[in-house]
Amino acid sequence: MKHLVAASLVALALVSTATMAADRQRVGLVLGGGGARGLAHIGVLAELERLRVPVDCIAGTSAGALVGGIYASGMPVKELTGKVEDADWNRMLTGAPDRTHLPFLGKRDDFKNLAAMTFGVDKDGVRAPRSVIGSQEIDRFLRQLTRDVDVESFNKLPIPFEAVATDLITGEMHVFKRGDLAVALRASMAVPGVFDVVEDNGRQYIDGMFVRNLPVANLKECADIVIAVDVGTPMLKAEDIKTLIDVAAQAMQIATGQNVREQRALLRSQDVLIEPALGDYSPASFREAKAIIEVGRASIAPVEARLRELSMDEAGYARWRQQLATRAPKLHDYDAIQVAKTRFVPVDRVRAVLEGKDPPKTQEELLKRFDSLYDSGDFDRINYFLRNDEGRRVADIMPVERSVGPNYLRFGLELDMDTHGASNFALLGNLQMTWLNRWGAQWRNDLRLGQDSELNTEFYQPIGYTPWFSATSGHVSSDLLKVYANDGRRVLEFRVSSVGVAQDFGLSLGRYGELRLGAFFERSTSEQQIGLLTYDNIDINTRGVRFSGVLDQLDNPRFPRRGYYLGGSFQHAYLTEDGGSSGWLNTMNLNADIAETIDRWSVRGSLRLKGNVGNEDDVGIPVATLGGFLQLSGLTSDQLLGDRSMLGRVMAYRQISPLLPILGSGTYLGGSLEVGKVWNQALYGTSTGWLPGASAFVGVDTLFGPLYLGTGWTDYNGGNWAAYFYLGYAN
Repeated sequence: MKHLVAASLVALALVSTATMAADRQRVGLVLGGGGARGLAHIGVLAELERLRVPVDCIAGTSAGALVGGIYASGMPVKELTGKVEDADWNRMLTGAPDRTHLPFLGKRDDFKNLAAMTFGVDKDGVRAPRSVIGSQEIDRFLRQLTRDVDVESFNKLPIPFEAVATDLITGEMHVFKRGDLAVALRASMAVPGVFDVVEDNGRQYIDGMFVRNLPVANLKECADIVIAVDVGTPMLKAEDIKTLIDVAAQAMQIATGQNVREQRALLRSQDVLIEPALGDYSPASFREAKAIIEVGRASIAPVEARLRELSMDEAGYARWRQQLATRAPKLHDYDAIQVAKTRFVPVDRVRAVLEGKDPPKTQEELLKRFDSLYDSGDFDRINYFLRNDEGRRVADIMPVERSVGPNYLRFGLELDMDTHGASNFALLGNLQMTWLNRWGAQWRNDLRLGQDSELNTEFYQPIGYTPWFSATSGHVSSDLLKVYANDGRRVLEFRVSSVGVAQDFGLSLGRYGELRLGAFFERSTSEQQIGLLTYDNIDINTRGVRFSGVLDQLDNPRFPRRGYYLGGSFQHAYLTEDGGSSGWLNTMNLNADIAETIDRWSVRGSLRLKGNVGNEDDVGIPVATLGGFLQLSGLTSDQLLGDRSMLGRVMAYRQISPLLPILGSGTYLGGSLEVGKVWNQALYGTSTGWLPGASAFVGVDTLFGPLYLGTGWTDYNGGNWAAYFYLGYAN
């Protein structure tokens, strides 16, 4: 009986709406694509509501599909505006999980200057990712906005709707008119190379801009009058095309411009064309959502008189809006969830996160479980589809593991130069093989080739399903140890080669960090390269125990806005020199950081302590250095060498311009105040005293690592100035 009453009410609403539309000219709304520029559509909708212009059908492409589909499904403009303005666009457009939520294993490599792009390795060779930006955050946002709308026909939405996408295989236009609204919107806005393609019913789709970026023709049958909103980016002038990014943007405009012109030619004299004056706002300007929406509002002024001719009286418009509200879909609880098979992550581990003791019943609960699973770093996206199973509402969950997993290959480089004439270049490689067994074993390898070269390997094995683990590791390295005189001249140089193995046992602290205790053995050889005095080669064996721990909750180790980092190690070992002395050696290393952002300025405080502590006389070699960019700026790299060093530093920086998400996070302007000291210097046996320093820099957080152009000064021997070019993580 209840279903019969509900059906009757819906039918009555449909008849009533159709009757009202029959008494006036039907209005169709066309919302074009344009990335962030498409947020102007929200302002246009707000003004149409103010003018009481009813909309009888909507067609949209890309951002136009996003705004049009959400509005057509019944969400009020005011609510949509709030959700778009409050959205964390930085997080959505980077596509990465919140770093503070990642398991520590997933962020161990963040302090190495590895490029953001990750490749896969399998029996067929090396595989590149299909997109630069992960779509999980966008998918999540769409799920919230669409409220699980999945209907036989989008004509049954409060306002009939169509979304335009491009079939990736055939290149033909595909119009979404039914099914899962979130999937339709994602497909319509899947910019190739930026977001991954969308698969639906065995077909693959990308952004609809390539076939019909302003879908006027889609509404010719349902509307007597068309209101078309074109937010496309204008073609660049010749003098504005300066970089490969400009060339790519212009090529995109050429690809879409022709179909837009064809669609605009279909507009008749009674139709209305709206062109928001979006100026320099780019398709990536999502952070300027509020301002873009206001531009959309202002764009109504030139055509307001014409739109008033289409307006309804206040009472009639209120009835029309109320009838739309009765047809708006409502969220319903889930009776059950089903998890699809996985490719390399054990499905029982996935189910443990998604189902737990109490399976999620609501969309909010389900999306929170998705967040937890996505934060593992093993998945490109986690989505779901709804189905009716004999009256039960079932969410079929589709966890899609990383397309390049489970074996990951990354590359990077480091480059630094200063005006003292010092330079250093290194190539980096990182290979990780994950999920080698059901407990999550990993084999990790790091290679560095340059002036200082090193190969590290580690087999990491969780002990069952507990937080305890075993780690067996080894390394081979060859480093250049430089010794400088007080005036900055390099007077000695040694090549230090070493090989070592270690066995650690540890406790994982989840996303916070880890603790380790283990034993190690290392053999090193020191061979003189240059110098006025001649030293014999030194061969040293070191064996002992070590303890280390890390707490890492920085949101971004390059230019952190908030969070903290505390990492340290202590080694107690017996050192034996071939044909020489022997004794106990104690070495420690401490790194501490804390960051916070006030208004637009971020402040980062750092403490570094490294070196030999409490050792017997004549045991050990100098191991602590200071000097270089942000480490007593003004000096050359590692200019000061001694038994122990300490550095205190405060940095302040602000973002002065964002970058396209596919290039990095932004450009920063900043500076630092520094103070440091070195004990028992190598040549002189004396300590330096506390040395003040400072720097100023422009930094760019790129996908290839942080890039700095800076200058610095340190009060050492009358004062030292230097300028720096630095690509890499500045410790």
